[in-house]
Amino acid sequence: MMNTVSPFPVPTGLRKVLFSSLLLLATSPVHAGFTAEQLIERVGIAQADVARLQKGEIVSYSVAESGSKSLATGIAMVLKTAPARIVDVVKRGELVARDPDVKARGVVPTGAGVEAFAKFAYTPAEADEARDLLNVHPGSDFNLSAAEMAGFAALKASLDTDDDKAVVEAVSRQYRSVLAARMQAYRSKGLAGIAAYDRGDGEKADPAADLTDFARSSKLLGDQFPDLQKALLRFPAEMPADVDNSFGWANRTVQGRPTPILVHRIIYARNDGAILLQRAFYVGHSYNVSQIFAGTVPYQDGALVLYSVRSSTDQVSGVGEALKHSIGRKQMEKEMIKKFQALKASVNG
Repeated sequence: MMNTVSPFPVPTGLRKVLFSSLLLLATSPVHAGFTAEQLIERVGIAQADVARLQKGEIVSYSVAESGSKSLATGIAMVLKTAPARIVDVVKRGELVARDPDVKARGVVPTGAGVEAFAKFAYTPAEADEARDLLNVHPGSDFNLSAAEMAGFAALKASLDTDDDKAVVEAVSRQYRSVLAARMQAYRSKGLAGIAAYDRGDGEKADPAADLTDFARSSKLLGDQFPDLQKALLRFPAEMPADVDNSFGWANRTVQGRPTPILVHRIIYARNDGAILLQRAFYVGHSYNVSQIFAGTVPYQDGALVLYSVRSSTDQVSGVGEALKHSIGRKQMEKEMIKKFQALKASVNG
């Protein structure tokens, strides 16, 4: 989702991407007797921040990062409503619909092919982006495999016109094929079906390894929701019953560029709470993959909402790594807070 690597870890567009798709996944039910107080203690929210929560403030909490490319953080809030109302707002896609950076989106039903991505397209105003894809080479400008890059090179060789409209139409068509192939590979093979991104000079970014690490690194998942953790690691081999398991895509503007994103969503909801997740298993550029974990349970006269994000990006590694991570987390928290405020407005509205 970018042309250049920013000296700071999380550009504005990426921060929006990490939160604005507040579509949450879950597989195992909230354990009997698993209270909001236990969740607060489990994620390590300080007592001083608990008092702030009870006053209606939004607070942040630490999420362990694993590896030099990992960026993670979490926030919490109490809303004066039932968890079922929150889940309803999320399921209806109200937050995504309000996101001005989402240009197009869609669901991918079982058995669907390239036709599910018909609304993904570059515009004549994005002709430069399309031409960059025709000339793509290994590196960090795009997240593509060697085979996918070869496909764009073949397309360039076959084009007999340099007209902007023809170029964007041809490139859009080729990218829709890439998205459909990646979706099919993931749905049939899970993590094993995710192709690596070719960075050049023998270097690759491994999104499957990142997502495996995210799932294994979450102590909350492992200790309290082992069925969910197993589902993430072993999909499609294991998927608990009674879940809303779905797939979709979005074309979101990130750093001024159109960015295709493929997501796997699961939602498990009951009247007394829900555990929610989203796995972005392909992102066109800017960052590699992300995993969202969220939950809502009754708390006092409302509902506690927890939301954490783990993402992998090449932008936070290398020289000045500690500073990049610190700045990135603060920027991400700031954008997440804006989205929490939007959630509050949607729920109260």
